[in-house]
Amino acid sequence: MSGADAGARGACKSSVTRLTFAGVNTNSTYDCIVIGAGQAGLAAGYYLQQAGKHFLLLDGHERIGDNWRQRWKGLRLFSPNQYNALPGMPPAGDPLSLPDRREMADYLEAYATHFALPVKNACTCVSAKKTDGLWKIETEQDTLITRQLILATGAYRTPFIPETLANSFPSVIRQWHSSEIQSVADHADADTSVLIIGAGASGQQLSHLFYGTGADVTLTGPVLPNLPRNFLGKDIYWWLYKSGMMTLRNDRPPGSWMGNAGKGDLTVAEPPLPDGVRRIKTKVTLHDDGHLQFDCQKTMPAPLAWPGRKKGIVVWCTGFRNTYPFLPADALDEQGTPLQQSGQSTVYNDLFFLGLPNLLRPNSSLVGGVGRDAERIVKLILRTKTAGN
Repeated sequence: MSGADAGARGACKSSVTRLTFAGVNTNSTYDCIVIGAGQAGLAAGYYLQQAGKHFLLLDGHERIGDNWRQRWKGLRLFSPNQYNALPGMPPAGDPLSLPDRREMADYLEAYATHFALPVKNACTCVSAKKTDGLWKIETEQDTLITRQLILATGAYRTPFIPETLANSFPSVIRQWHSSEIQSVADHADADTSVLIIGAGASGQQLSHLFYGTGADVTLTGPVLPNLPRNFLGKDIYWWLYKSGMMTLRNDRPPGSWMGNAGKGDLTVAEPPLPDGVRRIKTKVTLHDDGHLQFDCQKTMPAPLAWPGRKKGIVVWCTGFRNTYPFLPADALDEQGTPLQQSGQSTVYNDLFFLGLPNLLRPNSSLVGGVGRDAERIVKLILRTKTAGN
């Protein structure tokens, strides 16, 4: 969850992560600029550095890893440390431990520092256009020129909230996307009714945390598969990787034969919800006259009066929809999705994408999967003819 416009909106300035930026000549033409310095961007930077390229990473956050630091207290990854390694430097600590948000943030920051990757933080890209065969990158302060461009703004960049449903709630009910929650105690107490929409891992974890504040908690959404933490004495991720479920290429057999098998939502070892959490196993469609309405009459036959306490808040655990307003319109389809095949634009051969869900493999957006895709993209970059090459 990192992006050039996902963090601070101030003027571009040097990173606060002890990386040296002062020696970079912003008037020169770069071989490659990477927009986004989360896990995907850092992996791309590693391989660009190995290739001896003149490159720069841009990121909208004040510090590397802030996209993780800004998530809620108590957030942990599904995957153990041993499956969360970027190329050239595994995370410290127990290989079987599940890192929390701060540990992952600190790992990314330490990674960038260790390899002295050129990162420009608090820098927002507002426009990327082709001019005379080169990419002209406009930020809020600088104009940068590059031969090739990698978009590594992450899979979890633009929060998605269903507009019609959100607008059906009265203004007195506050609404938050899960990515905006840091401490549940800042939002709820015993006088609060909390409606959590979306029953994936985020929805379930936040249900536990909000229930701990004394709030009345309602979790809505279809039931998802919940994999066990261990199976036959091995962590479930050992089986997922050994079987190829996480790593098979989806653009060629046998991975392409699996169709959508690896693309569904699921959870790993989520504990049962507290008995006091109201669980509605269908989707909310509307809030009307103080009642919630649902899309499945068999699961929830009657509208539910809500909120039942002095105040109500809605927490949207409805995922993300990435947008790229700074890219040329012809690089995107009608829904704003990149026109790309296996990470390379089908419109501009010098434009590349990293860190998207299922880009090449089921783990393409995960910390432990971006490195393999980044290595392949950099090899493509080395083979691609551009202006000045």
